[in-house]
Amino acid sequence: MSDRMYNVVLSFLLFVTSVNFGYCTERTLRSWVNPDCGALCKDTNLTTVYLRADGLNDTLHYLWDFGGNPSILLALTSTSAFLNISWEDYIAKKKNSVTFTEEPVYTFGIVINKIIEFNDINDTAIINITNTVNTNILHPMFFQWDRKTVISNNEFVSLDMEGSNYKDTLTNISRQGTVKLSLRGFCSLDHSEMIPHMLHTENSTQVDIILDHMQVNKTFANSRFAIELLVVGEGNPDIPLFIDPKKSLDDEHTPGVFEVVEVRTPPYRHMNDYQTQGAYLQWRPVSYTSVVRESTNSTETVQYPPIKVSDHTSAIENSMLYCYYGDKVNDLLTQRIIVSLGTKGDGFYRRTSYSTWTFLIGYGTPPNEKFSYLVIMIISIGLGLPFVILIATGIYLCVRKLHKRSSESYISQ
Repeated sequence: MSDRMYNVVLSFLLFVTSVNFGYCTERTLRSWVNPDCGALCKDTNLTTVYLRADGLNDTLHYLWDFGGNPSILLALTSTSAFLNISWEDYIAKKKNSVTFTEEPVYTFGIVINKIIEFNDINDTAIINITNTVNTNILHPMFFQWDRKTVISNNEFVSLDMEGSNYKDTLTNISRQGTVKLSLRGFCSLDHSEMIPHMLHTENSTQVDIILDHMQVNKTFANSRFAIELLVVGEGNPDIPLFIDPKKSLDDEHTPGVFEVVEVRTPPYRHMNDYQTQGAYLQWRPVSYTSVVRESTNSTETVQYPPIKVSDHTSAIENSMLYCYYGDKVNDLLTQRIIVSLGTKGDGFYRRTSYSTWTFLIGYGTPPNEKFSYLVIMIISIGLGLPFVILIATGIYLCVRKLHKRSSESYISQ
């Protein structure tokens, strides 16, 4: 390739990468911290963020709560519905203290239920939750949760929380170390700026969990950690959640990771199509072991089959979800999902004392990764440019040969 042609191609690439393909807002975001709580919340360390995402035809309501085990409630309503919180009852974790002025079309909730430390004796990176001798349970409600930042603008709403000074008042167990939780709501389809750059929609919230220098059990030689989520939704309680690991050809946004794990709620009686009307969780099976999130500082995650919960009410009573669902939860899907952090041979948690996990919670159809315009263009140029050069070279040789024959004929005359 000539220098001139190379410069043309390079200039074209730089132009395309600098083009703004446009920004489309699908939902209008508004948020409040402890809305209308007033002086009552000033005397507590309570953080409840209400995010309202208004669309043209419906509204998604999110409650992010840290009074008890951290939890998220998602409710789909008409645009005329409003949220009501009876704060005295809410702080006391009483049922029916969270209501809407209209019955929601659909609701879904998760609780960050447990942080499980397990002793991986044989370095399999697989947790055996029935082996109580080699597992310790940390309940997030026993961390002291402090609000670090709340950011709200036209593109996203984010909340950063830190849990420290763990003390289980029931067992008198204390731990040092920090759990960091970042929650973010969005207004449109795009990739998150936070690695692993999950593809979110306007109907989703991203949760990022960091275990930073968590004190481990001194009797465990090979500690690893796992996160247990409690999932509550309007699905058939007798059908397990659908877990579907999907392969991808593209690792443009998360180098070295070619898989997305998708968890879908089963259908319920009012659903016509659970694939477009239910809720989902989605994540890439990667955990980063350093503040610098690069492929060289990463390990894998392992997901396990969902576990049914026998006593639905007691399972949610230490979370905000009880304030909304109350006893109604007994007729709803209530299951546990466990995801462990780490893979065989990565040096266990002690190697860096740092682990992350990022996932999405959303309503409707989970987004599918597609090649970006830049990647498509590069592939097209990579495949098409040699072909164009080959044709141009052939034409040039043919023209030159014809010109040579014409010159020879002219001389012979």
